[in-house]
Amino acid sequence: MPALVRYEQARTALAECARIDEASEIRDKASALAAYARQRDDRDLEVWVREIHLRACVRIGELSRELERADHGGSGGGSKFPAVGTSKAQALADAGISTSTAHRYEELAGGREEQAQAAGRAAMEAYFAQSRADGAPPTMTGLRGAVRDAVHATLGPPPPRTKRTSPPPEPPKVTPIGADWADWTAAVLTVATLPTDFASLAGRSPRALLADLRGEAREALQRLPLWINALENEHDHTA
Repeated sequence: MPALVRYEQARTALAECARIDEASEIRDKASALAAYARQRDDRDLEVWVREIHLRACVRIGELSRELERADHGGSGGGSKFPAVGTSKAQALADAGISTSTAHRYEELAGGREEQAQAAGRAAMEAYFAQSRADGAPPTMTGLRGAVRDAVHATLGPPPPRTKRTSPPPEPPKVTPIGADWADWTAAVLTVATLPTDFASLAGRSPRALLADLRGEAREALQRLPLWINALENEHDHTA
């Protein structure tokens, strides 16, 4: 009977925990006792201290959940909260518990819906009763699965997570071409594609403009090689 007495005392102490660090201390002691029981191959001891360890995790989840309600101005029963001005994050940090661990423990406690919490508590008690009957130490995975199944049966499965869509890729930045580029390339294209009956074109040129036309053609002739060289240099740089 001494083991049963200690088990009932531990459950009572957990139920009376009003602070996260108190429940965390019981959790850690139970974890150490479970390791000791496993070393001694004491199956009965390991079964009940593993249960106390998991109950402590659930109690931490309950207290963490209530602290969040207090942070948001919810009602909560004064003695269950740390000193006024202590936030949930601070209370967790003081107990050495990360926010991710607290979130997992809150899920063990059934989440935030009252119906889910009641279903989770019932599933927890059934899981522990089966564990004691089988003489098999309860596990975090087993308890989580039992609570999750009960919550889903009560509230339905959670909605599927929507896949986050990646933002569309930014279009490549293009340096503005400029009007001078457009004018020059259009002029070169015009020269390259116009009819090539130069004798006919020259014969129709006003005689007064012949000198000017020859000068403009020679100027164009000098510029075209420069344009070709510049294009070839640019090609070499980008190759």
